[in-house]
Amino acid sequence: MRTNARLERKENELKTQQCQIDRIIELSREEYLEFSRNLLYDYEFIWDNKDEMYIDKEGIAHCMLVLGKDITDGLLIESEGASFCRYAGILPNANLFVDTHIKKVADFVVQEGLNNAENGISSVDFDEIYKYFHTTITPNNGIGERLFKEIQGRQEVAECIAKEDSFEMTYKLENCKACQHDDVKESMSLLSLMRCNLEDIHLIHVDEEHDLATIVELCENTLTEQGKAYWSDILSAKIERIYTGFYGLQIDVSGCSPERLQDFSFMLAGQCSEQDYNKWVNQTEMDEGFGMDM
Repeated sequence: MRTNARLERKENELKTQQCQIDRIIELSREEYLEFSRNLLYDYEFIWDNKDEMYIDKEGIAHCMLVLGKDITDGLLIESEGASFCRYAGILPNANLFVDTHIKKVADFVVQEGLNNAENGISSVDFDEIYKYFHTTITPNNGIGERLFKEIQGRQEVAECIAKEDSFEMTYKLENCKACQHDDVKESMSLLSLMRCNLEDIHLIHVDEEHDLATIVELCENTLTEQGKAYWSDILSAKIERIYTGFYGLQIDVSGCSPERLQDFSFMLAGQCSEQDYNKWVNQTEMDEGFGMDM
């Protein structure tokens, strides 16, 4: 097994410096190799982030980690206001180190959100993440983007939005224990449940049989204002049961007409006139990515 290390000659002790990685920069393989051979050159990406690299009053070095595509190790940089590498050190297996840490933080964020979710929605502050992991999160420091992508890829999460100071997560219905609890469902309407971003569901009337249609997606932004008004009786229907059944994810409702419930499902499945569909259903999709929701 091989890695890289700095070997000191005839030293009585090996001294280390505690480092805080506040930014990650990833270069192409060629750029990284060129950079690693010329650390004393001036670099724009170091100059642009010079204020983030310093030694604090506790003696901790706030550093930038420079990675190279398809390169195992990385370089820790502390420039102290310069545009070149005033201090530098190799971080062996840097990519593995970063990936492991990001997964650990994502585990915490997703579980913490689940534990505190209301109607399938929860948020975790960036300050709380820093408190437990000493991990700085911003929209463009290379750490926030990686964590955001990891959270988005978790099977429990239907949607993740990066706020100014937090991640807001909407959980898939089957993973949200709060949505399954009996006392929550007693007061839960279909409209409130739609905040959970429902996917591939079937709405079933508890008292009468009717034809079913698969609703591919149903969230709080699915319907237009006209749609919400026209289908207000269905949106106010009471949630009786949420379960996995013969058709997949099934939701039993009461307090509405079975015929209207059937028409609502078929409408969302596109089985209505184009004029009505455009009148009742929003056609725009939300942009994805680590964009700040101000």
